[in-house]
Amino acid sequence: MMHARPISFFLLAVLAALSLLPARAAEPIPLITVDEARLPPMGAVSGPERNITRGPGVDRLAPPPIGLDGPFRFAVKFKPRNGVPVDPASVRITYQRQPSIDLTPRVKAFITADGIDAPSVVVPPGRHVVEIEATDKEGRIGRSQITLTVDAPK
Repeated sequence: MMHARPISFFLLAVLAALSLLPARAAEPIPLITVDEARLPPMGAVSGPERNITRGPGVDRLAPPPIGLDGPFRFAVKFKPRNGVPVDPASVRITYQRQPSIDLTPRVKAFITADGIDAPSVVVPPGRHVVEIEATDKEGRIGRSQITLTVDAPK
């Protein structure tokens, strides 16, 4: 008759102790650096661009438009048109400065066909305009500009 080998009491005690430790939050991702924020802004920026080709929509979920300070969630939802999904590899996030800065690699791990959901990012104080561009599987492009207004520390 074979008996299942019991798990060591010591191993169980260690696992139980580890589960009681506070979970450490991930470090915020610097979406925009202080040096990048010092670059001159692009020319006049109007509201969100219209998609002439009826590419996917890009809707802001978080953060709120103004009053940011400290780390915040950066999230957008892609709205496919005619059931054609967004190609996550096509998504580009560009900081609208002279020269423009590709922010995509900083949040690549948080990009899916449904959108972008980076739980904790930081940007320096000021007004920052980023453009998000997504292409669907049929090659139609959708884009939107999001302004992040971050308060100076008090």
